Amino acid sequence: FAKDLLSKAGKDADVDWMLAQNEVHLVLQTNPEGRKIAETGVSWRKNINDSACNSATYGVDLNRNFSFGWFAIPNGSSGNSCDLTYRGVSAGSEPEVQALEQYARSIYPDKRGPARTDAAPDNTAGIHIDVHSFSELVLWPWGDTNTPAPNGTALKALGHKLAWFNNYVPTQSIGLYPTDGTSDGVSYGELGVAAITFEIGTAFFESCANYQANVLPDNLRALYYALRVNTAPYLLPAGPDLSPLSQNTTADNIPRNVPLQLKALVSDSQ
Repeated sequence: FAKDLLSKAGKDADVDWMLAQNEVHLVLQTNPEGRKIAETGVSWRKNINDSACNSATYGVDLNRNFSFGWFAIPNGSSGNSCDLTYRGVSAGSEPEVQALEQYARSIYPDKRGPARTDAAPDNTAGIHIDVHSFSELVLWPWGDTNTPAPNGTALKALGHKLAWFNNYVPTQSIGLYPTDGTSDGVSYGELGVAAITFEIGTAFFESCANYQANVLPDNLRALYYALRVNTAPYLLPAGPDLSPLSQNTTADNIPRNVPLQLKALVSDSQ
């Protein structure tokens, strides 16, 4: 995504407009030690905190350790340190999670009240997209209850629009399975920022050929749409979209008083 943006900057008016309106923050490694184990071919989802488990499945599932909603429901995570979804000894106990929570708070203002039922203002800017594998899903909060989030209608609209672009299945997070203490807790739960999870691809270890041919182009389209509506993600996805504009001339300069015809398709099919 970064390479594509940079290759088009200064050459593509849409990209220049999006970059002028927004900041793009890419956090490419959120579990570096666990990643090193996964690089050996092992399906490893936890960090390597082995202080509580003496089996081969030691560590803490970082995506069950976030402070907001930690251990909110009995079946959203595990208290057994050897289980794959072990939540850790306490909310936000892991250094990786602490770093991510601090980072989110440093770039997003707090727009949501303290009550779980408090909605963020409709004009709240910013989108947090977590990229996971796999299942070809677009998910939004909550993951620990079937009750929609306070901004549930807007999150659903955003999720359905993004899913139109990557052709994934959109659903509230609990539609996959119950979860608590997840990464959207700090962004949406605490701060009120629209939070979306992409479960990309069809395998934990995706083939390079399938990734390049299918996973990457589909999700680039979705990421570009997210950047387009990032200034008001609770409002903009609810309306129709314009297809790229076209004009009846290829001239660089159009003389004054010469008619110019612009064409665009306004469609709500997405």
